[in-house]
Formats: sequence, C-alpha cells, structure tokens
Amino acid sequence: MNSEKKYYPQLDSVRGISFLSIFIFHSVNPSFGVGVIGQFTKFLFGNLILSIDIFFILSSFLLTLLGLNEFERTGKFSFKNYFLRRSLRIWPLYFLLMFFSFVVLPVVQHYSGHHLTLPPAHWYLFFVSNFYLPGHVFFLRLLWTLSIEEQFYIIWGICLLFFQKYIRWVIAIFACVSITFIVFQTLAGVGIYFHTLSYLIDMMCGALAAYCIERKNKIYYFINDFTRSQTVIFYMFLPLLFIIYFVVDRELTGVGYYLNTEIFRVMFIIFCSLVVMEQMREQPSLFNLSGNRFLVYTGKISYGLYCFHGFVISFGNLLLLKLNIKIPGLIQATVYLLLTFLFAGISYNYIEKPFLKLKDRLRRV
Repeated sequence: MNSEKKYYPQLDSVRGISFLSIFIFHSVNPSFGVGVIGQFTKFLFGNLILSIDIFFILSSFLLTLLGLNEFERTGKFSFKNYFLRRSLRIWPLYFLLMFFSFVVLPVVQHYSGHHLTLPPAHWYLFFVSNFYLPGHVFFLRLLWTLSIEEQFYIIWGICLLFFQKYIRWVIAIFACVSITFIVFQTLAGVGIYFHTLSYLIDMMCGALAAYCIERKNKIYYFINDFTRSQTVIFYMFLPLLFIIYFVVDRELTGVGYYLNTEIFRVMFIIFCSLVVMEQMREQPSLFNLSGNRFLVYTGKISYGLYCFHGFVISFGNLLLLKLNIKIPGLIQATVYLLLTFLFAGISYNYIEKPFLKLKDRLRRV
C-alpha cells in the first residue's frame, strides 16, 4: 500500500548540523584560554556531544508521526512493515561494518602485527553494545547509539501497535520512568551515559512533538502562530540556557554538578523538540533550514557520515602515527571530514539507496 513519500528537508538540515557538531567534538582537540571566555568556549565545545540527543529526538519524532498518521488514515498500524522499514534503513550498512570489523580486521591484524581492542561480537550483532562498558576501539564504541535506536524501535513499535489510542499516556509514563531513573542513578553516583533509560526522555520528547503536530493541539497552535519577534525570542532561549547553565555549573561539585548536568540536558532536549515543531510550522519559519543545500545533503547522508567518521578518524590517526607524520589539527580534521563525506556519499548511493527504495515501497501512508 504505497503513497507519496513525505519529506522534510528542514529536519535533514537539523541532522546535518548535529552531525557536524559531533564530528568537531570527535576530531578536533582545540586549546582554550584560562579566562572566563576561554572557559565558556571550552564549556560550549564539551556540550557539542548533546547533538546525539537531537538524533534520538528526530528518530522518535518521525517514527511517531508516521505511525500516528498511518493509524489515522488506515485504522491500523502494521508492525511488520514498520520493523522491516527500520531494518532496511539501518541493517545493510551496519552489518557491512560488522563484517569488516569482526571478520576482515582480525585477519588484517593477524598478518600486520597490529593489535586492536575488538569487543566480543555478540554485543554489536544483537544491538546491546551500549551495555558493554570495557574500553575498545573508537570506531565501534561510538556506534552504541544505534543499539539504543534499535531497542527503542522494537519497544515503540509495540506501543504503536497496541496502545495507539493511549499513546499520550504511554509517552507520559515512559518520560517519568526515564526522569526517575536519571535522578536516582545520578544521586547514587552511578554512570548513566550509555544506558537506554537515560535517552528514553529524548525519544518521548520527540514522540510528544509528533503527537502535538498530528493532533494539532494547543501546543501546536501556540508554536505555529509565532510572530517574527516571538520566533526570535524563542531561539534566543538556547544561548540564554547555555549561559545560565555555565554560571551555575561553575559553582557546583560532586553530585550537585552531575545532577545539574542532567537537568540542563533535559531542558536542552525539551527545547530541541520544540525547535523541531517550530521548523514544521505551516508557514516557513523565520529561520527556515530547508533551503540550505549543504546542510540538507549532510542530513540526508548523516547515517553514513556518523558510521564512517569513527573509522576515518581511527585509521587516519593510526596511519599518521605509523608514518610519523604531523599535520596541523584543523587541516587534519578537514581532511578527515572530506574523506568521511566521500565514504558516506558512496555508501548512500550504492549501498543504502537500493534498500531505501525497497523501504519506501513498504510505506502505508
């Protein structure tokens, strides 16, 4: 049951910005001054990693919007089609990388004499690598986010299948579970960075944004009716949030510091979910991102960019070390970025696209 595919280029631009932020965080090692400006710059740089939360928000938003729309138009939700679509999007490239990592690389390292700290393969093959905490190679370690995504796909697909009519209550319950987990684990001094429940709040905020748009409730109309000045004020909240967090954060230590960090992360997630809604307004946003071709393209191939950038950075650094070559950090990061775009572009056109076409044939709305 195929229909015309809905496409939101502005959301691809948001993805593009998110990937570039993550890439800078992983590939650049800048020096910072000792004054307040230097400390604030270092603080902003350290928080680039929050872009991972934006990926989770966008995934949940689009999946929920599509699921609610399918139920609204057809009166039912196909879990089989839903899961097949997600598998066709994620699995082909992912398992190609798994084959390279766990079949090809062990042979290469055996003959080359180089030792790589590869983890047990089953943690990655069954999408539970976010629970594998021992240190291992960087290019695999950063794929923990895909494990969380896959775990969420299954849980959320079941919810969309059985609890469509009560989905707002499901969102509220899951959000409360996630926040409770974050608070109690943080107060107990337990690390929660890679835990699925830590990011369930991201997913629920994205799902709630989709619910508001699909149901066209009061939140939807409030954001949709923003004037130009209200839009400017709305977007000014983000830098203000960072400044307040920076000022408060400097005064805290211990549990208070970590709890403040999580409070800020949740506020950032809520704001970004509202940004997604603002970008989806009926009238183009004052800061409409759909017209930036570079960001739209970056977002379109962002899955490959995310998967490959760890490989490029890891093996690029290894090659430079072996050849004893030193390159200025900015030039090195630029070369790595270009290579990542090259690999991701090839992957998108020759590996991912055939499966994406098959995936689109399974759409019901």
